[in-house]
Amino acid sequence: MRLCARAGCDQPVKKRTNKYCSVRCCAIDPERLERLRTQAQRNGRRTVLPLARQLSLEIWGTSLANPEAEIALLGEGREDVPRGMSRLVV
Repeated sequence: MRLCARAGCDQPVKKRTNKYCSVRCCAIDPERLERLRTQAQRNGRRTVLPLARQLSLEIWGTSLANPEAEIALLGEGREDVPRGMSRLVV
């Protein structure tokens, strides 16, 4: 039988897969809280680049002069009716 993982608690756990005897023991376990704290600090140090620095939006550079032409270029490859549905169109 497994015992609760919190230091100072000698209660048995209710299921084989559990680590703590209760939600309360899990919430107040100092080792778990320290592990979560260090994990949060480690994740907080990661630098996240702003989206503008991650993506290159050169495709939209020419659209400032003529947005209608840019939309027409994007729609060039699209079909009005999908290929499989063309036989249904009258």
